[in-house]
Amino acid sequence: MKKVWQKLPAWLKAMLLNIVLLYPIITINQTIIQLNLTYFPKFGVGLIPILILLYLYWKVITKWNPFTHEDDIKLSLRFPILNTKNIVSVIGLSSFTVITIYLSYVIFDIDNSPQLGFIKSFSNYNATAAIPLLLGLAITAGIVEEVTYRGFMQNTTNRKYAKIVSYLIIGVLFAIIHFLPLELILPYILISIAYSFIADKQKSTGLVIFTHFLADFVLFMLIYFNVLS
Repeated sequence: MKKVWQKLPAWLKAMLLNIVLLYPIITINQTIIQLNLTYFPKFGVGLIPILILLYLYWKVITKWNPFTHEDDIKLSLRFPILNTKNIVSVIGLSSFTVITIYLSYVIFDIDNSPQLGFIKSFSNYNATAAIPLLLGLAITAGIVEEVTYRGFMQNTTNRKYAKIVSYLIIGVLFAIIHFLPLELILPYILISIAYSFIADKQKSTGLVIFTHFLADFVLFMLIYFNVLS
């Protein structure tokens, strides 16, 4: 099996890693959220099992992580948050993410998508249910997507292709898994490229995980409180 894996092209490995590392935990946590909203619609108690599952996911994934070369992007939740360059990176990258997504919906006059529709559905529930669950959703996206795309897929493609080719492969896969309207594919690819660039510069997933979580949670709150419609 190991020999078969080694013979596969890096882009195909990236696609398979996307399926194995991303979909199971995303599906489980979204199911927890749906069950919470169905059976406990007043309180976001689902946040607790979501955090437990993410903790177990992190333990398993970091133990299994084969990317330990000094040039690899390391799996980490930590980064020097008080470092001036890191503060600028977090603010810049999260702002770029939020503004790019918002302007793309406005410019292309898109009033709905599977992703947007799911987030908008939380407006039917009170804050004590919706906000904890949206927090869990944002944390899940930040950790699982960045572990998958930057921690595993990007390390895989970086070893075989030029950096820009690697970034483009990851960006296309990143856009595809969000089930977007065609008009949003390019903006999401650009967002992914920005995250890939920062992860390569940092040689760590810490900053991009935090920024991804922050950008998603800000967007979720803006949508939930009807600031963005």
